[in-house]
Amino acid sequence: MHAVTEMQVFIEVVRQGGFSAAARRLGLAPSVVADRVNGLELRLGVQLLARTTRRHSLTEAGETYYQEACRIAADLEELESRLADDAASPRGALRVTAPMPIGRRWIAPFVASFAERYPEISIHLTLDDRYADIVGGGFDVAIRGGPAVDSTLIGRRLFDSRRVVVASPDYLARRGAPSSPDDLAAHRCLVFNTDPHFQAQWRFGRGAAARSVKVTGVLAATSSELPVVWALAGLGLAQKSLWEVAEHLAAGRLKTVLDAFEPEPASFFAIHPVSRSRSRKVALFVEELAATAGEIGGGG
Repeated sequence: MHAVTEMQVFIEVVRQGGFSAAARRLGLAPSVVADRVNGLELRLGVQLLARTTRRHSLTEAGETYYQEACRIAADLEELESRLADDAASPRGALRVTAPMPIGRRWIAPFVASFAERYPEISIHLTLDDRYADIVGGGFDVAIRGGPAVDSTLIGRRLFDSRRVVVASPDYLARRGAPSSPDDLAAHRCLVFNTDPHFQAQWRFGRGAAARSVKVTGVLAATSSELPVVWALAGLGLAQKSLWEVAEHLAAGRLKTVLDAFEPEPASFFAIHPVSRSRSRKVALFVEELAATAGEIGGGG
């Protein structure tokens, strides 16, 4: 069996969490997938997966092989894609991930229009509030807040957005408005957190006055959209990007508090692996996405 084929099968087994799921994804029989992984381990002379009756987990050697295999597979895909791009119009698959709110509001409509302009590019869009493993997940482009600090990634700033603390008029009438971030300890806070805890860090102030305040939420969710839903229901305070709540503020359904302590605007980036930097379809996607960024970032 060709080494590259075995490597690709192994990557899919790890990504899908098992032989059966990988087999469905690859269109192979589970026994074939198992044979190819066994053949890979035999050829390498090392165990990559620790197998039990209920689950498979990576060994230390398996983790090392998986990380390097993902990089090699990404480089191979980029090479083939770039050669295809050079030979014809942009084509091939493009995998994009974005957080749920910005994905629904902006990325999904953009993807639809992009697909119309470039019909030979097929796009798979994943909307997930969890922090995506771009390289390990096989993504070409990720939309996320914060700087691109990983040396294996390239980031293009799309827009900046203000961060505001909001609550419903009903909640403020019942509980009063906090006069400083320190008052939040006495309020019902609504937090987004992908960890199984009720705490979050809310940023306040600018320059020398900037600080983080640890907030314990009375309600917490792994969906970044739910704190807005709860705030509209009068259940507490939420800190959100302005574009997420602008319509509710304009309609009077929410009001801002702690305006004097507003933090620096949050930056949003389109991030892609360095290995994709010469891909024509990735470059087109990022450039055109950045050109439309003002539509959502105008409130920043």
